[in-house]
Formats: sequence, structure tokens, C-alpha cells
Amino acid sequence: MEYRVNVCETPPQAVLRIPLEIRPDLLSEGIVGGMNRLSEVAEKAGLVANGAPTITFHRELPAEEAIIVDFGLPIEAAPGLGPSSGAQLVIQSPTLVARTCHRGGYHDIDAGYRALREWLQGNGYRPVGPPTEAYLIGPDEVSDPRLLITEIRIPVTAAPAIAVHLDTTFPDAVARTRMTLREHGFGVVTEFDVQAALRERTGEHIEEYLILGACNPQLAGRALATDREAGLLLPCNVVVRADQTGVLVEAADPALLVQVLARPELAAPAEETRRLLAAALSDLTRPAAAAG
Repeated sequence: MEYRVNVCETPPQAVLRIPLEIRPDLLSEGIVGGMNRLSEVAEKAGLVANGAPTITFHRELPAEEAIIVDFGLPIEAAPGLGPSSGAQLVIQSPTLVARTCHRGGYHDIDAGYRALREWLQGNGYRPVGPPTEAYLIGPDEVSDPRLLITEIRIPVTAAPAIAVHLDTTFPDAVARTRMTLREHGFGVVTEFDVQAALRERTGEHIEEYLILGACNPQLAGRALATDREAGLLLPCNVVVRADQTGVLVEAADPALLVQVLARPELAAPAEETRRLLAAALSDLTRPAAAAG
């Protein structure tokens, strides 16, 4: 299934919210039960729905254990709710979200989450809140799971990094990152093997994780000529780290230099540094670079 992702700002809205328990082995039944509960409470309180029901997951749904999730229903009117309803009326502020639609049953909805998170990594966003599923066509409406349509939403913000995801081994990713940085005018002036350091000094075990300090001498000189404190944020950190599906290469956005020091004069060298870093990381994803 192809997942198309876009980023938008949700409008402010009043939402009827009820925390309820669901089980992963009875997911459809739990969703239908939660939706029925929302409808019952809304009808009793005189509330009018104006959107699809949702579930917000505050932690990942485990394989066997039941968890509490927030069922929600956008509504128009807002009379008082009795304390026995177990529901809350909340006003949700505008929120920037990345979203995609999953068509079909819930047994393979994880593919939609993976596609959404991979898109975030490659497009300069990072998640900042729990995911929400909006049931555009839910199990309370159709009995054939192939007809279900679920919108997955994740609150996001612009990431303070430029990132690419590589489907390769960690040593290959490190070698290619060094090469492409050199080809774009950066020297690797520092190196920190985080995995090895933690294992040796604290006994902690993490995934393969390497921090490279990349510096373009010409652009660094321009920044220092403008403000000597720019050296506090030089060189630019480039992180190469393994994840569940390959290797992630991330470079700190040089625009942070401008923001932290509040010096607009640094914008030009910072933008040029960002352009070169983005070009270097983009080259990592090209077939020609992989073969080199």
C-alpha cells in the first residue's frame, strides 16, 4: 500500500474525551465499544458531533496487555456534562500534524506508522506528541475490514537537523558519510564513538552510534569573523546511528547558530553551510553514491 503524507495545522475545536481501556486482541470490538460510549454520552448531554471519532495512544499498544486510551469526538455544542459520564470536554488548540491514511484492517496498520515516521525523518520534522487515529470509516459503519479508512496523525515540529535514512550497514554508512562530507568541502575534525564509550565507562549498551564533527574551514572563518562566539557551535555535528530498519544520518542545522547567538549577520554562512550539508546527505541516497 502506498502512503501519502502531508503536514497541516488542525483547527481549534471542542472535543468530547473519554478514557477507556482497549485490548490488542480485541481491537475492533474495543474501538466499536468506545465509539458507542462516545455516542451515548454525546446524545445524553445534547452534544452534536462535527467530525470523525478518534483514539489517542499515549504509549504503544502492547502485544497482549490492555491499555487506557483517549477516545475523542469533535462536537459543536457544549452543555454541562454530569460527573457520572466519565467524560471531559476539552478545547484543543491548533496543532501542526503529519498525517496519512491507512485503508483496510487494523492487523497491518503498523505499516502506516512506519511510513509516516520514515517520511518525518526524511523531510525535516520530528514527533512531539502521541499519535491519534481518526476513524473516517470505522468498524461501527462497515463489517468488511477492507473498507475501513483510518487517518493516522502525529503532532510534529520542524526538526533541528537535516536527516536521511539509509538501507545499508553501519560501517558502509560511516564510510560513505566521511567521503561525501569531504567531497562537499568538510573535514572531519572530531569523532566520538558513543556506543564504545558508554559500554566501556558505564556498561550501558546502545545501538551503533557515532558523532562526527564536520567543519568547512572557509565558512567557519566567515562565521568567526562575524562573531568569535560562533566557535562555541563549531564544528557541525553529524550523527550516524543504527535504527531498526537501517542507518540514520543526521546533521545539526546550522541555522541554530543564528538563533542561539541572535546574530542575523551569521545567516549567510549558516545558510551556505546548511546547503552544503543537505547536498552531502542527499548524495548518500543516490545509487551512484552507494556504488562508490
